[in-house]
Amino acid sequence: MVDELPTQELGLTLALSEDGRKLLASVSPIADKPPFDLAMLRQEIAAQGFGQLFLVDAALNQLVKQYASDGERFTLDIGEVRDAVVAVALAPDKMAAYLDVTPPCGGAAVTAEQIRRALAEKQVTCGLLDEAIEQVVAAGKAQRHPVAQGRDVVNGEDGKLQRLIEMARERHPHLDERGVADYRDLGGIVTVHQGERLMQKIAPTPGEAGENLLGQVIPAKPGKEAMFAPQLKGAMVDPQDPAFLIAEISGQPLLVNNGMTVEPTITLATVDLTTGNLDFEGTVNISGDVHAGMTVRASGDIHVGGTVEAAVLDAGGNVVVKGGIIGHGQIHEHPGEKEKSMIARVHAGASCSAHFIENASVEAGDSILVDKLVMQSELAAVNQIVVGKPGAGHGSIIGGLTEATLLVQATVIGSSAGVNTRVMVGTNPYLHEKLRLASKKLEAKSGELNEVVKLLTFMEDHPERIREDIRHKAENTRVALLQSIELAQQYKDELTQQLDLAEEAKVIIEKTLFGNVQIEIGGKIHWVELQRNHGTFSLKEGEIEFE
Repeated sequence: MVDELPTQELGLTLALSEDGRKLLASVSPIADKPPFDLAMLRQEIAAQGFGQLFLVDAALNQLVKQYASDGERFTLDIGEVRDAVVAVALAPDKMAAYLDVTPPCGGAAVTAEQIRRALAEKQVTCGLLDEAIEQVVAAGKAQRHPVAQGRDVVNGEDGKLQRLIEMARERHPHLDERGVADYRDLGGIVTVHQGERLMQKIAPTPGEAGENLLGQVIPAKPGKEAMFAPQLKGAMVDPQDPAFLIAEISGQPLLVNNGMTVEPTITLATVDLTTGNLDFEGTVNISGDVHAGMTVRASGDIHVGGTVEAAVLDAGGNVVVKGGIIGHGQIHEHPGEKEKSMIARVHAGASCSAHFIENASVEAGDSILVDKLVMQSELAAVNQIVVGKPGAGHGSIIGGLTEATLLVQATVIGSSAGVNTRVMVGTNPYLHEKLRLASKKLEAKSGELNEVVKLLTFMEDHPERIREDIRHKAENTRVALLQSIELAQQYKDELTQQLDLAEEAKVIIEKTLFGNVQIEIGGKIHWVELQRNHGTFSLKEGEIEFE
């Protein structure tokens, strides 16, 4: 503890300057000066009520040094009264102001008016946070404390196309975050009448302008207008109100990118020798059966309310069979013409659903969904094959070949009789070819757009040389090409996503896996000899694992 000495014994006098802002220390020569150090000096300053002032370390050290060596009277400025110091910093975008407050040293505390003056010096006129300023005043200090905030710009929302036919379906894969499409009933045919409204164009919003702290307005970016795709088959923009898309014909509505199409429909009780084979540009609805030996082709969907025997169905869209698909002969690797005629053959550009499939060959551009049973058949789907609704407790694949890119799922695979059954996932050469063609189309459309843009630029530079109708036509071409490129890019992205997901292909067995089943994933083969319970086959580090 520092010994206390009376000030007069030290010859030290402390006092404020005439303006009350400086702390002066005067030392008078005295005989037999006692020892004196920096700690004693600070103690004396505090004892005389000047401890809250700002002290200059260098001056304090100088005083102690001169005290020990100087025999003459001297006076030094060793401290000063300091008011609170306010510093304002603006964010680079002028949307926020931050405050630093250094507490006072014996001087005036910070005030709200002082803070507001500092903000005004930075030209901050908007967005002051009164409550935050009062908080700083109460605390007496601050470090990068926000005291002003600009009004953020709210960009406009893009326009959108809202469908007015709620049951209209889309014809492209719908995958969840795991790359698996939900099991769904493909449903019946929804029809619309000529002139019926299909979609409504919702206008974009302009947005709300923002404002920075300097009062400068930040304009909002308006939303983009949604446009109906050109040349929608069976649909047209309503000439009475261009905000609506209406049916040009009566038929089945189908969602497509940036619009909706309408396909004509035909309804038959059955397809047999009395009706003959059918080839229809649109959707076919058959309330009864399709008999053996018959062929039904449709550019749209084919709906069958009964059973498909050893017949051929070929649809550009979905194939929905409420009954089953059953052939009268077994599938062989190299069947003859007679054997081919005994097999049921189904091709769906989108998805195929049926109650059961037996002795049939079924191909689908999306998914194959079967309620009960697949027996001695060849199934191939671009995305997935699901046999039995998940959790229902039934749905078996027995014999034949079942092939999908992403997933094969069934309650039971194989049989207790040891019927040879093959399941393949993770390979699809068609996807690579589709991706190549999609990339080529996108490149071609981009090239066309570049040429049109060059032409429009030339027109802008030489308006006197180009007729107005030609300029208008070129602009319409540019808009149409932009829409085509957007659709092509979306299709390419979908294909790329499917190829990426194929690396995580799975075979899921919900209940039982019998022996004599061959599992192939990405070219790797696993032969199942013994019966197993539920589990999942997948590819891990290049090898098939079951867990």
